[in-house]
Amino acid sequence: MLKQYNYTFNSNSGYYSFITKRQIEYRVAFYEDFTLESCINKDRELGNVYQITIDKIGPEPALYDVMVSKTIKNIVIAFFENIQDALIYICDDNDKKAFQRFSAFDRWYNNSSMTDYIKKLNNIIQFDLDNETIKLYTSLMFHKDNSNTKNIEAAFNNIENALNEKNHSLL
Repeated sequence: MLKQYNYTFNSNSGYYSFITKRQIEYRVAFYEDFTLESCINKDRELGNVYQITIDKIGPEPALYDVMVSKTIKNIVIAFFENIQDALIYICDDNDKKAFQRFSAFDRWYNNSSMTDYIKKLNNIIQFDLDNETIKLYTSLMFHKDNSNTKNIEAAFNNIENALNEKNHSLL
């Protein structure tokens, strides 16, 4: 069985952190996210929706390390101890590696036991901003026993429409 890195939770800053065998620090945080609320009628319940961020601290290159993915998976599994929480993941593309992150996150999920009790939806969102088409690679995860499943799915599937409507109203 694959080992994971030991991680700690910093209650002052609200993130989990761990250090790899190459002395690279990673931080994983869950922030309340209100994106989906703007994509559904106000009278429909979503529950708590969080966005996960995964940050490599420092400039050193992140070489492949299977224990990094195992550690992050276990942090995410612990997150879903509350079955009413949902988790949205938006891949950062500042370094043009959003698709690789999106694929890695998908692979982590598909190769885990989470598929038994966590549903994962993918949504590649495109919208126009300042005459440029922006592409966001996003995923949403929630417990299959979450009582707000239908509302969460409807809101997530409506993000692209909401973004495009908002941008057109700015014109």
